[in-house]
Amino acid sequence: MKDISEYSADTSIYELSTHLYERIINGKIRTFSELKEYISGVPGGSRTQIVLMNAFKLIRNLYWGFFKDIDYPSYPKVWKEIVMPDADYKYAGNLKRNMTISSIYIAMLDIHGYTKFCRQSNRNLSMLELLDNFMQGDIGKITQENNVVSRRERGDELILVGTSATDIINSVLSIIDYFSKRKIIKNDKLSRSRPGVKIILPDMHVTAGIAGGKIYTPLIITEDGDLSGDVVNTAARLQARANKISPAETCIIITNHVHHRFIKEQKNVKISSEHSLRFFNSGVIEFKGMALSLYILLFREKDFYHLDYQDEMLALFESIKRDLWKNKVFPNLMNLLIKVLHSMPGFKITARLGSGNHITLQNSELIKFCDKSLGCYSERENYFKALNLLDRICTYLESVPIFDSLVLDYAVSINRIYNNILNIYNSEIEILLESKIDKILSHEEQKTYKLVKKHFHIYEKLRSQVRNSGELGNRKALWYRIIEDETDKMKLNIYSGKV
Repeated sequence: MKDISEYSADTSIYELSTHLYERIINGKIRTFSELKEYISGVPGGSRTQIVLMNAFKLIRNLYWGFFKDIDYPSYPKVWKEIVMPDADYKYAGNLKRNMTISSIYIAMLDIHGYTKFCRQSNRNLSMLELLDNFMQGDIGKITQENNVVSRRERGDELILVGTSATDIINSVLSIIDYFSKRKIIKNDKLSRSRPGVKIILPDMHVTAGIAGGKIYTPLIITEDGDLSGDVVNTAARLQARANKISPAETCIIITNHVHHRFIKEQKNVKISSEHSLRFFNSGVIEFKGMALSLYILLFREKDFYHLDYQDEMLALFESIKRDLWKNKVFPNLMNLLIKVLHSMPGFKITARLGSGNHITLQNSELIKFCDKSLGCYSERENYFKALNLLDRICTYLESVPIFDSLVLDYAVSINRIYNNILNIYNSEIEILLESKIDKILSHEEQKTYKLVKKHFHIYEKLRSQVRNSGELGNRKALWYRIIEDETDKMKLNIYSGKV
Protein backbone atom coordinates (compact mmCIF):
# COMPACT_ATOMS: atom_id res chain seq x y z
CA MET A 1 0.00 0.00 0.00
CA LYS A 2 1.53 3.32 -1.14
CA ASP A 3 -1.24 5.63 0.04
CA ILE A 4 -4.00 5.44 2.63
CA SER A 5 -6.54 5.85 -0.19
CA GLU A 6 -5.69 2.30 -1.21
CA TYR A 7 -7.03 0.96 2.09
CA SER A 8 -9.90 -1.49 1.77
CA ALA A 9 -11.70 -4.07 3.85
CA ASP A 10 -9.20 -6.62 2.61
CA THR A 11 -6.17 -4.66 3.85
CA SER A 12 -4.47 -6.57 6.64
CA ILE A 13 -3.58 -4.97 9.96
CA TYR A 14 0.05 -5.77 9.20
CA GLU A 15 -0.06 -3.88 5.90
CA LEU A 16 -1.78 -0.87 7.48
CA SER A 17 0.72 -0.81 10.35
CA THR A 18 3.69 -1.10 8.00
CA HIS A 19 2.42 1.77 5.85
CA LEU A 20 1.87 4.07 8.83
CA TYR A 21 5.21 3.17 10.42
CA GLU A 22 7.06 3.99 7.20
CA ARG A 23 5.44 7.43 7.01
CA ILE A 24 6.25 8.10 10.68
CA ILE A 25 9.87 6.94 10.32
CA ASN A 26 10.29 9.07 7.18
CA GLY A 27 8.99 12.13 9.03
CA LYS A 28 5.83 12.53 6.98
CA ILE A 29 3.77 12.02 10.13
CA ARG A 30 5.26 13.49 13.34
CA THR A 31 2.24 14.12 15.59
CA PHE A 32 -0.82 12.20 16.69
CA SER A 33 -3.05 14.87 15.15
CA GLU A 34 -1.41 14.31 11.78
CA LEU A 35 -1.84 10.56 12.22
CA LYS A 36 -5.56 10.89 13.02
CA GLU A 37 -6.14 13.18 10.07
CA TYR A 38 -4.28 10.85 7.71
CA ILE A 39 -6.35 7.77 8.62
CA SER A 40 -9.64 9.63 9.03
CA GLY A 41 -11.09 7.62 6.17
CA VAL A 42 -10.20 4.27 7.72
CA PRO A 43 -13.13 2.59 9.52
CA GLY A 44 -12.83 2.35 13.29
CA GLY A 45 -12.82 -0.82 15.28
CA SER A 46 -10.53 -2.79 17.55
CA ARG A 47 -8.00 -3.49 14.76
CA THR A 48 -7.66 0.21 13.98
CA GLN A 49 -7.38 1.02 17.69
CA ILE A 50 -4.41 -1.32 18.04
CA VAL A 51 -2.72 0.19 14.98
CA LEU A 52 -3.28 3.74 16.30
CA MET A 53 -1.94 2.92 19.73
CA ASN A 54 1.24 1.31 18.38
CA ALA A 55 1.73 4.10 15.84
CA PHE A 56 1.44 6.68 18.61
CA LYS A 57 4.11 4.84 20.63
CA LEU A 58 6.41 5.07 17.60
CA ILE A 59 5.74 8.81 17.23
CA ARG A 60 6.47 9.28 20.92
CA ASN A 61 9.67 7.26 20.70
CA LEU A 62 10.98 9.07 17.61
CA TYR A 63 9.86 12.66 18.16
CA TRP A 64 9.27 13.24 21.86
CA GLY A 65 12.95 13.09 22.81
CA PHE A 66 13.28 13.73 26.54
CA PHE A 67 9.66 12.70 27.10
CA LYS A 68 9.62 9.64 24.84
CA ASP A 69 8.99 7.21 27.70
CA ILE A 70 6.13 9.03 29.42
CA ASP A 71 2.49 8.04 29.32
CA TYR A 72 -0.45 9.09 31.43
CA PRO A 73 -0.50 6.04 33.78
CA SER A 74 3.23 6.30 34.58
CA TYR A 75 3.60 10.10 34.84
CA PRO A 76 0.11 11.62 35.26
CA LYS A 77 1.33 15.01 36.57
CA VAL A 78 3.94 15.53 33.89
CA TRP A 79 1.55 14.29 31.19
CA LYS A 80 -1.08 16.86 32.13
CA GLU A 81 1.49 19.65 32.04
CA ILE A 82 3.35 18.97 28.80
CA VAL A 83 0.81 17.13 26.64
CA MET A 84 -2.27 18.44 24.84
CA PRO A 85 -4.52 15.38 25.24
CA ASP A 86 -6.54 14.02 22.36
CA ALA A 87 -10.30 14.37 22.77
CA ASP A 88 -11.04 10.88 21.45
CA TYR A 89 -8.11 8.81 22.66
CA LYS A 90 -7.14 9.25 26.30
CA TYR A 91 -3.81 7.49 25.86
CA ALA A 92 -2.62 9.89 23.14
CA GLY A 93 -1.98 13.58 22.52
CA ASN A 94 0.45 16.12 21.10
CA LEU A 95 3.56 17.30 22.89
CA LYS A 96 3.56 21.02 23.72
CA ARG A 97 6.37 22.82 21.92
CA ASN A 98 7.58 26.42 22.15
CA MET A 99 5.02 27.11 24.83
CA THR A 100 4.97 28.72 28.25
CA ILE A 101 4.19 26.02 30.79
CA SER A 102 2.50 27.08 34.00
CA SER A 103 4.25 24.76 36.43
CA ILE A 104 7.53 23.08 35.63
CA TYR A 105 10.74 22.39 37.54
CA ILE A 106 14.14 21.36 36.20
CA ALA A 107 17.01 19.79 38.16
CA MET A 108 20.52 19.31 36.80
CA LEU A 109 22.70 16.76 38.64
CA ASP A 110 26.40 15.99 38.35
CA ILE A 111 27.69 12.73 39.84
CA HIS A 112 31.11 13.12 41.45
CA GLY A 113 33.31 10.04 41.32
CA TYR A 114 31.74 8.62 38.17
CA THR A 115 34.68 9.41 35.88
CA LYS A 116 37.22 8.17 38.42
CA PHE A 117 35.33 4.90 38.84
CA CYS A 118 35.13 4.36 35.06
CA ARG A 119 38.86 5.02 34.72
CA GLN A 120 39.74 2.60 37.50
CA SER A 121 37.37 -0.07 36.16
CA ASN A 122 38.13 0.31 32.46
CA ARG A 123 39.12 -3.36 32.18
CA ASN A 124 36.35 -4.66 34.39
CA LEU A 125 33.35 -4.72 32.05
CA SER A 126 31.03 -6.24 34.65
CA MET A 127 31.62 -3.32 37.00
CA LEU A 128 31.04 -0.79 34.20
CA GLU A 129 27.86 -2.61 33.23
CA LEU A 130 26.73 -2.56 36.84
CA LEU A 131 27.26 1.21 37.05
CA ASP A 132 25.52 1.74 33.71
CA ASN A 133 22.48 -0.19 34.93
CA PHE A 134 22.67 1.82 38.14
CA MET A 135 22.52 5.10 36.17
CA GLN A 136 20.30 4.08 33.28
CA GLY A 137 17.71 1.91 34.95
CA ASP A 138 17.48 2.47 38.69
CA ILE A 139 17.44 6.27 38.63
CA GLY A 140 14.44 6.32 36.28
CA LYS A 141 12.49 4.05 38.62
CA ILE A 142 13.31 6.26 41.61
CA THR A 143 12.19 9.47 39.92
CA GLN A 144 9.06 7.87 38.47
CA GLU A 145 7.87 7.17 42.01
CA ASN A 146 7.84 10.95 42.50
CA ASN A 147 6.20 11.63 39.11
CA VAL A 148 9.46 13.08 37.80
CA VAL A 149 11.00 12.30 34.42
CA SER A 150 14.77 11.77 34.33
CA ARG A 151 17.31 11.33 31.57
CA ARG A 152 20.99 10.59 31.65
CA GLU A 153 23.27 12.91 29.69
CA ARG A 154 27.00 12.81 28.93
CA GLY A 155 27.78 9.91 31.23
CA ASP A 156 27.67 11.44 34.69
CA GLU A 157 24.97 14.10 34.29
CA LEU A 158 21.24 13.77 34.94
CA ILE A 159 18.32 16.02 34.00
CA LEU A 160 15.07 15.82 35.96
CA VAL A 161 11.74 17.39 35.04
CA GLY A 162 8.81 17.60 37.45
CA THR A 163 5.68 19.63 38.08
CA SER A 164 6.08 20.49 41.77
CA ALA A 165 8.91 21.63 44.01
CA THR A 166 8.24 18.75 46.41
CA ASP A 167 8.42 16.13 43.66
CA ILE A 168 11.68 17.45 42.21
CA ILE A 169 13.38 17.94 45.59
CA ASN A 170 12.30 14.51 46.82
CA SER A 171 13.68 12.93 43.64
CA VAL A 172 17.04 14.66 44.05
CA LEU A 173 17.26 13.60 47.69
CA SER A 174 16.41 9.99 46.84
CA ILE A 175 19.10 9.93 44.14
CA ILE A 176 21.65 11.36 46.57
CA ASP A 177 20.75 8.69 49.11
CA TYR A 178 20.99 5.97 46.46
CA PHE A 179 24.47 7.06 45.43
CA SER A 180 25.61 6.83 49.05
CA LYS A 181 26.62 3.44 50.47
CA ARG A 182 25.14 4.45 53.82
CA LYS A 183 21.74 5.94 54.50
CA ILE A 184 21.99 9.73 54.73
CA ILE A 185 18.33 10.77 54.28
CA LYS A 186 16.34 10.51 57.51
CA ASN A 187 13.04 9.97 55.76
CA ASP A 188 11.91 6.43 55.06
CA LYS A 189 9.82 7.55 52.07
CA LEU A 190 12.82 9.13 50.38
CA SER A 191 15.65 6.86 51.46
CA ARG A 192 16.79 4.34 48.84
CA SER A 193 18.97 1.30 49.56
CA ARG A 194 21.08 -0.29 46.86
CA PRO A 195 19.81 -3.74 45.99
CA GLY A 196 21.97 -6.84 45.80
CA VAL A 197 25.45 -6.64 44.31
CA LYS A 198 25.21 -2.88 43.68
CA ILE A 199 26.28 -2.30 47.27
CA ILE A 200 29.87 -2.80 46.10
CA LEU A 201 29.79 0.41 44.06
CA PRO A 202 31.65 3.30 45.76
CA ASP A 203 30.17 6.36 47.44
CA MET A 204 29.43 9.08 44.92
CA HIS A 205 28.60 12.66 45.80
CA VAL A 206 26.07 14.74 43.90
CA THR A 207 25.87 18.45 43.10
CA ALA A 208 22.51 19.73 41.90
CA GLY A 209 20.82 22.91 40.73
CA ILE A 210 17.02 23.22 40.79
CA ALA A 211 15.09 25.96 38.99
CA GLY A 212 11.46 26.65 38.10
CA GLY A 213 8.44 27.55 40.16
CA LYS A 214 7.52 30.73 38.34
CA ILE A 215 3.86 31.18 37.40
CA TYR A 216 4.81 31.03 33.74
CA THR A 217 7.94 29.15 32.77
CA PRO A 218 9.26 29.46 29.20
CA LEU A 219 10.28 25.89 28.41
CA ILE A 220 10.91 25.05 24.78
CA ILE A 221 10.64 21.47 23.59
CA THR A 222 12.45 21.33 20.27
CA GLU A 223 11.43 19.31 17.23
CA ASP A 224 13.86 16.62 18.35
CA GLY A 225 12.37 16.63 21.84
CA ASP A 226 15.31 18.36 23.54
CA LEU A 227 14.75 20.91 26.31
CA SER A 228 15.62 24.57 26.01
CA GLY A 229 14.74 27.88 27.66
CA ASP A 230 15.65 30.01 30.68
CA VAL A 231 14.62 27.41 33.25
CA VAL A 232 17.03 24.87 31.71
CA ASN A 233 19.88 27.39 31.53
CA THR A 234 19.25 28.48 35.12
CA ALA A 235 19.31 24.92 36.47
CA ALA A 236 22.59 24.29 34.63
CA ARG A 237 24.17 27.43 36.06
CA LEU A 238 23.03 26.56 39.58
CA GLN A 239 24.56 23.12 39.23
CA ALA A 240 27.84 24.70 38.09
CA ARG A 241 27.64 27.04 41.09
CA ALA A 242 27.13 24.04 43.40
CA ASN A 243 30.21 22.44 41.83
CA LYS A 244 32.23 25.57 42.54
CA ILE A 245 31.34 25.98 46.20
CA SER A 246 31.38 22.23 46.89
CA PRO A 247 33.76 20.46 44.48
CA ALA A 248 34.08 17.32 46.60
CA GLU A 249 30.86 17.11 48.63
CA THR A 250 27.15 16.87 47.93
CA CYS A 251 25.46 20.25 47.50
CA ILE A 252 21.99 21.33 46.32
CA ILE A 253 21.27 24.92 45.25
CA ILE A 254 17.74 26.10 44.51
CA THR A 255 16.17 29.39 43.45
CA ASN A 256 14.00 31.43 45.78
CA HIS A 257 10.98 30.48 43.63
CA VAL A 258 11.60 26.78 44.24
CA HIS A 259 12.05 27.46 47.96
CA HIS A 260 8.83 29.48 48.13
CA ARG A 261 6.83 26.84 46.26
CA PHE A 262 8.18 24.01 48.39
CA ILE A 263 7.22 25.76 51.63
CA LYS A 264 3.77 26.52 50.23
CA GLU A 265 3.27 22.92 49.09
CA GLN A 266 4.27 21.56 52.48
CA LYS A 267 1.47 23.52 54.13
CA ASN A 268 -1.04 21.59 52.04
CA VAL A 269 0.05 18.10 53.10
CA LYS A 270 -0.90 16.41 56.35
CA ILE A 271 2.53 14.93 57.03
CA SER A 272 5.29 17.32 56.10
CA SER A 273 8.81 16.28 55.25
CA GLU A 274 10.02 19.83 55.79
CA HIS A 275 11.17 19.02 59.33
CA SER A 276 14.13 17.13 57.87
CA LEU A 277 15.15 19.94 55.51
CA ARG A 278 16.62 23.37 56.13
CA PHE A 279 17.28 26.24 53.73
CA PHE A 280 20.25 28.61 53.95
CA ASN A 281 19.72 31.95 52.23
CA SER A 282 22.88 32.47 50.17
CA GLY A 283 21.92 35.88 48.82
CA VAL A 284 21.89 37.17 45.26
CA ILE A 285 24.34 35.62 42.83
CA GLU A 286 24.99 37.10 39.41
CA PHE A 287 25.11 34.88 36.37
CA LYS A 288 25.59 35.98 32.79
CA GLY A 289 22.56 38.06 31.99
CA MET A 290 20.71 37.46 35.27
CA ALA A 291 20.82 37.85 39.04
CA LEU A 292 19.16 35.20 41.20
CA SER A 293 18.27 34.88 44.86
CA LEU A 294 19.44 31.44 45.92
CA TYR A 295 19.15 28.98 48.79
CA ILE A 296 21.36 26.06 49.73
CA LEU A 297 19.26 23.05 50.71
CA LEU A 298 20.52 21.39 53.89
CA PHE A 299 19.33 17.84 54.55
CA ARG A 300 22.01 16.39 56.86
CA GLU A 301 22.07 17.27 60.53
CA LYS A 302 25.84 17.74 60.42
CA ASP A 303 25.30 20.69 58.04
CA PHE A 304 22.59 22.44 60.06
CA TYR A 305 25.23 24.52 61.87
CA HIS A 306 25.24 26.81 58.82
CA LEU A 307 21.92 28.19 60.05
CA ASP A 308 23.65 29.45 63.21
CA TYR A 309 25.11 32.33 61.18
CA GLN A 310 22.17 32.97 58.85
CA ASP A 311 21.34 36.27 60.63
CA GLU A 312 24.91 37.51 60.28
CA MET A 313 24.90 36.55 56.60
CA LEU A 314 21.66 38.43 55.99
CA ALA A 315 23.02 41.47 57.83
CA LEU A 316 26.04 41.48 55.51
CA PHE A 317 23.79 41.16 52.43
CA GLU A 318 21.74 44.13 53.62
CA SER A 319 24.73 46.37 54.32
CA ILE A 320 26.17 45.58 50.88
CA LYS A 321 22.83 46.19 49.21
CA ARG A 322 22.56 49.61 50.90
CA ASP A 323 26.21 50.51 50.13
CA LEU A 324 27.05 50.93 53.84
CA TRP A 325 30.78 50.55 53.21
CA LYS A 326 31.78 53.20 55.72
CA ASN A 327 30.73 51.66 58.97
CA LYS A 328 28.70 48.48 58.35
CA VAL A 329 30.15 46.17 55.72
CA PHE A 330 33.49 45.58 57.42
CA PRO A 331 32.04 44.99 60.94
CA ASN A 332 29.29 42.79 59.48
CA LEU A 333 31.88 40.69 57.66
CA MET A 334 33.98 40.28 60.80
CA ASN A 335 30.94 39.33 62.88
CA LEU A 336 30.00 36.78 60.23
CA LEU A 337 33.49 35.25 60.16
CA ILE A 338 33.56 35.06 63.94
CA LYS A 339 30.15 33.36 64.06
CA VAL A 340 31.14 30.87 61.36
CA LEU A 341 34.36 30.00 63.19
CA HIS A 342 32.40 29.51 66.41
CA SER A 343 29.71 27.35 64.76
CA MET A 344 31.69 25.12 62.40
CA PRO A 345 33.50 21.91 63.38
CA GLY A 346 36.96 22.31 64.86
CA PHE A 347 39.99 22.35 62.57
CA LYS A 348 43.75 22.73 62.74
CA ILE A 349 45.88 24.10 59.89
CA THR A 350 49.54 24.92 59.46
CA ALA A 351 50.17 28.21 57.64
CA ARG A 352 53.40 29.69 56.38
CA LEU A 353 54.43 33.15 57.55
CA GLY A 354 56.21 35.72 55.42
CA SER A 355 59.44 35.06 57.35
CA GLY A 356 59.39 31.45 56.20
CA ASN A 357 58.29 30.15 59.60
CA HIS A 358 55.07 28.22 60.11
CA ILE A 359 52.16 28.76 62.48
CA THR A 360 49.50 26.30 63.65
CA LEU A 361 46.01 27.76 63.74
CA GLN A 362 42.68 26.54 65.09
CA ASN A 363 39.22 28.13 65.25
CA SER A 364 40.07 30.12 68.34
CA GLU A 365 43.22 31.72 66.89
CA LEU A 366 41.39 32.89 63.79
CA ILE A 367 38.59 34.30 65.94
CA LYS A 368 41.24 36.39 67.74
CA PHE A 369 42.53 37.65 64.40
CA CYS A 370 38.99 38.67 63.45
CA ASP A 371 38.40 40.40 66.79
CA LYS A 372 41.68 42.29 66.41
CA SER A 373 40.87 43.32 62.84
CA LEU A 374 37.41 44.51 63.92
CA GLY A 375 38.91 46.54 66.75
CA CYS A 376 41.44 48.17 64.43
CA TYR A 377 38.69 49.20 62.04
CA SER A 378 35.87 50.27 64.36
CA GLU A 379 37.67 51.50 67.48
CA ARG A 380 41.24 52.49 66.60
CA GLU A 381 40.55 53.71 63.04
CA ASN A 382 43.68 51.89 61.93
CA TYR A 383 42.40 50.89 58.52
CA PHE A 384 45.78 49.83 57.25
CA LYS A 385 46.19 47.31 60.08
CA ALA A 386 42.57 46.14 59.80
CA LEU A 387 42.94 45.37 56.09
CA ASN A 388 46.34 43.78 56.60
CA LEU A 389 44.76 41.40 59.10
CA LEU A 390 41.84 40.67 56.74
CA ASP A 391 44.37 39.77 54.04
CA ARG A 392 45.95 37.24 56.37
CA ILE A 393 42.57 35.91 57.54
CA CYS A 394 41.44 35.26 53.95
CA THR A 395 44.73 33.50 53.18
CA TYR A 396 44.40 31.30 56.26
CA LEU A 397 40.73 30.46 55.58
CA GLU A 398 41.57 29.33 52.05
CA SER A 399 43.60 26.57 53.72
CA VAL A 400 40.61 25.34 55.75
CA PRO A 401 38.90 22.67 53.56
CA ILE A 402 35.62 22.69 55.50
CA PHE A 403 35.19 26.47 55.70
CA ASP A 404 32.02 27.78 54.07
CA SER A 405 33.01 28.57 50.47
CA LEU A 406 30.24 31.11 50.02
CA VAL A 407 31.34 33.09 53.08
CA LEU A 408 34.93 32.95 51.87
CA ASP A 409 33.81 34.27 48.46
CA TYR A 410 32.32 37.32 50.15
CA ALA A 411 35.35 37.83 52.41
CA VAL A 412 37.78 37.78 49.48
CA SER A 413 35.60 40.09 47.37
CA ILE A 414 35.10 42.59 50.21
CA ASN A 415 38.80 42.52 51.01
CA ARG A 416 39.62 43.34 47.38
CA ILE A 417 37.22 46.29 47.33
CA TYR A 418 38.51 47.74 50.61
CA ASN A 419 42.12 47.37 49.47
CA ASN A 420 41.32 49.55 46.47
CA ILE A 421 40.09 52.19 48.91
CA LEU A 422 43.14 51.68 51.10
CA ASN A 423 45.47 52.53 48.23
CA ILE A 424 43.77 55.92 47.77
CA TYR A 425 43.64 56.46 51.54
CA ASN A 426 47.35 55.75 51.93
CA SER A 427 48.20 58.21 49.17
CA GLU A 428 46.30 60.98 50.94
CA ILE A 429 47.77 60.00 54.31
CA GLU A 430 51.21 60.24 52.72
CA ILE A 431 50.51 63.83 51.70
CA LEU A 432 49.31 64.68 55.22
CA LEU A 433 52.31 62.91 56.68
CA GLU A 434 54.79 65.01 54.69
CA SER A 435 52.98 68.24 55.49
CA LYS A 436 52.85 67.61 59.26
CA ILE A 437 56.05 65.67 59.86
CA ASP A 438 57.52 68.50 61.93
CA LYS A 439 54.57 68.36 64.36
CA ILE A 440 54.73 64.62 64.79
CA LEU A 441 58.45 63.85 64.97
CA SER A 442 61.18 65.60 66.89
CA HIS A 443 64.00 67.36 65.05
CA GLU A 444 66.29 64.37 65.46
CA GLU A 445 63.54 61.94 64.38
CA GLN A 446 62.93 64.01 61.26
CA LYS A 447 66.62 63.75 60.36
CA THR A 448 66.53 60.04 60.93
CA TYR A 449 63.29 59.73 58.96
CA LYS A 450 64.79 61.43 55.96
CA LEU A 451 67.97 59.41 56.26
CA VAL A 452 66.31 56.02 56.38
CA LYS A 453 63.50 56.77 53.93
CA LYS A 454 65.41 54.85 51.33
CA HIS A 455 65.44 51.80 53.52
CA PHE A 456 62.02 50.24 53.20
CA HIS A 457 61.63 48.29 56.46
CA ILE A 458 62.69 51.05 58.82
CA TYR A 459 60.76 53.58 56.81
CA GLU A 460 57.61 51.47 57.06
CA LYS A 461 57.98 51.13 60.81
CA LEU A 462 58.23 54.86 61.38
CA ARG A 463 55.48 55.55 58.88
CA SER A 464 53.22 53.25 60.88
CA GLN A 465 53.99 55.33 63.96
CA VAL A 466 53.16 58.51 62.09
CA ARG A 467 50.02 57.04 60.52
CA ASN A 468 48.55 56.32 63.96
CA SER A 469 49.23 59.77 65.37
CA GLY A 470 46.32 61.92 66.39
CA GLU A 471 48.05 64.92 64.84
CA LEU A 472 46.89 63.79 61.41
CA GLY A 473 43.39 64.89 62.32
CA ASN A 474 40.10 63.07 61.77
CA ARG A 475 41.13 59.91 59.92
CA LYS A 476 37.64 58.47 60.10
CA ALA A 477 36.27 61.50 58.25
CA LEU A 478 38.94 61.04 55.58
CA TRP A 479 38.20 57.31 55.28
CA TYR A 480 34.46 57.95 55.04
CA ARG A 481 34.93 60.73 52.47
CA ILE A 482 36.98 58.47 50.21
CA ILE A 483 34.38 55.70 50.49
CA GLU A 484 31.68 58.22 49.64
CA ASP A 485 33.64 59.41 46.60
CA GLU A 486 34.22 55.82 45.44
CA THR A 487 30.83 54.30 46.29
CA ASP A 488 29.80 54.02 42.65
CA LYS A 489 32.81 51.74 42.06
CA MET A 490 32.20 49.64 45.17
CA LYS A 491 29.68 47.22 43.75
CA LEU A 492 29.96 43.69 45.10
CA ASN A 493 28.43 40.92 43.04
CA ILE A 494 29.29 37.28 43.46
CA TYR A 495 29.47 36.15 39.87
CA SER A 496 29.21 32.72 38.35
CA GLY A 497 30.16 32.68 34.71
CA LYS A 498 28.48 30.98 31.80
CA VAL A 499 28.42 27.20 32.00
